Amino acid sequence: MTSVAALSRDHFASLRRQIRLLVLLKAAEDAGLSPIQILRLHAFAYLSNVLAPVWKLPALDGKVLKRRGGPFYPALQHDLDRLVGMGLVTIRGLDHVRDQENRWRLEGWYGLNHAFSNPIISHLATYADERKLVSFVLELAYAISALSDEDLDNAVGEDATYSDPMVSFGNIVDFDEWRRTNYSANVARKFENLIPNGAHATPGEMLHLYVRHLHRRLHGGQ
Repeated sequence: MTSVAALSRDHFASLRRQIRLLVLLKAAEDAGLSPIQILRLHAFAYLSNVLAPVWKLPALDGKVLKRRGGPFYPALQHDLDRLVGMGLVTIRGLDHVRDQENRWRLEGWYGLNHAFSNPIISHLATYADERKLVSFVLELAYAISALSDEDLDNAVGEDATYSDPMVSFGNIVDFDEWRRTNYSANVARKFENLIPNGAHATPGEMLHLYVRHLHRRLHGGQ
């Protein structure tokens, strides 16, 4: 039988994912990315995990299955569907499509239902830890909003951690579970000392510089 403690852990983990989803969707809206397509939302979630150390925050999930179509979190998607069912999130253009691995998946565009989500999001601002999370995710959203839709769809494929050649498709990209080797955050931190006149980049500037780095790699630069 499943223990009460295990059920409590599962419930708490689900609640954390739901909060993260509301924060991601609010940031996407503020940065002009909403409604956001399903795989772009998962890519946004992945970047919020792998770049969290730049903001001195823990990753919500320190691992992800490496897929040809980009990152996808089944548990996060399950909680996103729950938020739709509770009326907190809306979905448009719901459909089924085949992915790059010839498997069927849901397609759709997600946004907030403000009538129900606003009170929760406003309440999050009363907690210091959540305010820090919101500021990080919003800055990341602003950074990726500079990318074209096509570049955003392909950006994670150039991410230092996800593109690790030592991890093949179908295996786990582990950057904060057992391995704790986060190439993406390491690259972003290298930008700290690249500001002219001896100035140091802020965490927000490091996020923007890392996204510009992804853009250069997408277009043949280094």
